Amino acid sequence: MKTWKVVVAKPGKKAEIREIPATYKALSELVGGHIELTEPVSDDTAVICNEEGKLLGLEPNRGLYAEDGRLLDIYCGTIVCIGARQEDEDFSSLTDTEIAVYMMMYGDPEFSVKAEEGAEA
Repeated sequence: MKTWKVVVAKPGKKAEIREIPATYKALSELVGGHIELTEPVSDDTAVICNEEGKLLGLEPNRGLYAEDGRLLDIYCGTIVCIGARQEDEDFSSLTDTEIAVYMMMYGDPEFSVKAEEGAEA
């Protein structure tokens, strides 16, 4: 079975490198719903998130920043960093360099979620 090498970042957790089945179903299961492509770091990659993550109230995950460092948006729910080369008809594995870039960007959790009052942590 064909696989893709990706970087997966869940809210509040360190990012990890994974090899997943090369299917849209696998991507959809990782993000918990319909997939949405967002602003890539390069022309050869994409960041995938749940299309309705904010509407569903998924946990804040990582920020999306402008080149000058301004926070533009916040990914909610799990994100998947994947290869998206124009010459490929489908997604593809990240290269080792692309993995290193995404691990530097998203390796550590960015937002912490407070437990609701009265809830146990």
